[in-house]
Amino acid sequence: MSVPPSEESDPTDDEEQSESAILTHLVHRLLQQEGGSIPVERVILRVSDFADIGEQEAADLIDDGAASGTYTLDRGADGSNRIVGVTPQGTEPDVITTAFGAATADGADDFTVISVVTDSINNALQDADFESFSQVANADIQEVEGLTGTLTESRAEALIAEASQYIPVGHRFARAAQQRYARCTDEQGRGRAQVLDLALADQTVGEPLYRCEDWEPDDSRGMYVSDVGRNSTDPVPTGLHILDDPDHPDIPKAATHPDAGDEALPVDEQGEVIPPAVPIEPRLQLPIDELIAKKLARGLVPIRVVGPRGSGKNYLLKYLCHRTNRGYVSIDCDEAMHTEDLFGPLTPDENGSIVPRNGAVKQGLLNGSVVVLNEFPVMRAGAAMSLHRVLNEGTLLIKSHGELIEPHPSARLVITMNPPTREYRDSKPMNSATRGRFRGIEQPYIQDVEEEVRTLDQQVNGSTAVVNRTTLRRLVQFAHQTRQNESWPTLSTRNLTILCEHIEDGATPKAATKNELWAVAEPNQYPEDAHETLDDYL
Repeated sequence: MSVPPSEESDPTDDEEQSESAILTHLVHRLLQQEGGSIPVERVILRVSDFADIGEQEAADLIDDGAASGTYTLDRGADGSNRIVGVTPQGTEPDVITTAFGAATADGADDFTVISVVTDSINNALQDADFESFSQVANADIQEVEGLTGTLTESRAEALIAEASQYIPVGHRFARAAQQRYARCTDEQGRGRAQVLDLALADQTVGEPLYRCEDWEPDDSRGMYVSDVGRNSTDPVPTGLHILDDPDHPDIPKAATHPDAGDEALPVDEQGEVIPPAVPIEPRLQLPIDELIAKKLARGLVPIRVVGPRGSGKNYLLKYLCHRTNRGYVSIDCDEAMHTEDLFGPLTPDENGSIVPRNGAVKQGLLNGSVVVLNEFPVMRAGAAMSLHRVLNEGTLLIKSHGELIEPHPSARLVITMNPPTREYRDSKPMNSATRGRFRGIEQPYIQDVEEEVRTLDQQVNGSTAVVNRTTLRRLVQFAHQTRQNESWPTLSTRNLTILCEHIEDGATPKAATKNELWAVAEPNQYPEDAHETLDDYL
């Protein structure tokens, strides 16, 4: 008896399904790799590397898939059809997995991916009940050393260090979140917010170290010595004294400090705070850290640091404060800021008497901290002019409080701002009477590629390897291209660290870069204009 046509099986059905699966998974991987849309033409040309599919057949499969919702097509700016989305069919074919690598890190117990692990070491680890990379990474050297005749102490140490790279990133995030949460709990172990009344935070900074150690004031042991960037081979004493209280609450702390908090400064493998990338001031031709430290060493002289977003202005100031044990008080200015926001309002006390309440600037100057006012020009002119006396004479007159204050001898005042260029056209010009009172210093993006790669490598790969140095160099080189083209979105050093964060989350370098270009683009900029040049780097 013959089978009705509707029930007959087509011998090509399985083959077509296989070809369709290969095509959808290829597109899925290419979208991940490229970070966005891909031309249909490119897919048609590449699919023949993975399956016996002709160009016309591939085009037909994409058209049919677009009609059924498998593919999402769009017309690009160049007029070409582009694929912007796909729903992969079935499990990923082996040919795609082999070509592109495992889609996700599975955290399995095959330790041979670690460079020092041989088959015999892998078997020995499993026999010793090590089942995951997390267990290996958290092991003591003594637990691993000697499991085989070739597992020496140095090899065991290298094995444990490299194992942390293969811990699924979500697991690491969960452990880090647990540590942060534990720092913010009450007596019952419940999470709580923390509120600090600045008016009550009146602990002054420490004394200069030379006074405590009975050294001469010009002893280099008691001052900041510029030993980064250009000065790394020939350190320069700056005269900025180190204070003797490294635990003052306003001092920026290293990530290893128990009171560091979420704003901790990143550290290297030795636990030392990672120094900033230090550019050269373009006109004065001095390293920025050396120049700012020497200005701070002169006393309460006002300093104005001008630089593009993400160039490291605040990180450098935090680093100097950390190295010299100085309090760091950062205040973001806005258009609604009044004088009382700087110095504090007049408020009634418990007896009904009107008394002054200290604001952040006043309290910082009383405590001896470095007060940093960010985006200073957006502040109201009246509020800015209320600082003129402290800028000129080093004393603070608060008319509403009826107080004339001589700040703590360690107190300093720094303002930061973006340059008056097209990219920052929304920034207000600074009042000329106020601007002339400051020592102006320009902090550009780091000009030397290798210097920025070194700094980025330390910040990104401090505890766990995230991005290899070759890829970092290509990212930095491309970022330098964006800084020279006003029609492209600009990638700063800060943007590069965010970009590497996306890579740690699982994105490809090209996808992460395209995302960051899109994220920082101004309304009159088109990220796609930079994509062709990006192809030359990644």
